[in-house]
Amino acid sequence: MGDINNQTIDSYNKAVDKYIESSPQIVRAEIKSWIDKNLKHLDKSAKILEIGSGTGKDARYIMSLGYEMVLTDASKGFVDFLNKRGNKAHILNAITDDLGDYYDMVFADAVFLHFNKDQLKRVLEKVFESLNPNGRIVFSLKAGKGEEITNRKLDVSRYFCYWDKKNINKLLEVTGYKNIQVETVEDYRGKTRPDWLLINAVK
Repeated sequence: MGDINNQTIDSYNKAVDKYIESSPQIVRAEIKSWIDKNLKHLDKSAKILEIGSGTGKDARYIMSLGYEMVLTDASKGFVDFLNKRGNKAHILNAITDDLGDYYDMVFADAVFLHFNKDQLKRVLEKVFESLNPNGRIVFSLKAGKGEEITNRKLDVSRYFCYWDKKNINKLLEVTGYKNIQVETVEDYRGKTRPDWLLINAVK
């Protein structure tokens, strides 16, 4: 399955331009509310890591509120895109790389859905260890069952793993997180796409 993750990263490297063209470049209202809800627990001096910064859309919004962030992505294509636009970013593979530590929040929007269940368990454990006491993990997944490799949207192969509220809640509890919240919101493209799970929890 590690090879499948590498294939997904490689696919993003090949499809950066197409991803940008086909994806929203502003933070949608429900995502903005979710981000705001979590930021209200943090001081402006908080140390925030973003895993999978992509085009930097979410980071731009968070930083516009006066926060500083560490921007990262496993895709060199996205890291290059961010750096060319003045956003300091570096390559980070959450599965294989050290995450650093002393974070007040680790944020990952539409990233962990590319990890299988064992990989996500390992990453959640790594994030837990990287957080300060009462630090927050904030991430999103796609609602559903099973897993798939699909060429949908970008015409390159990407791996997706789907979750339901009960199972992701259980995994977070087992890992040691508390104050777990899982909100379901409809995909902006409508009923034909699986709902999003917006998740946040505290160490």
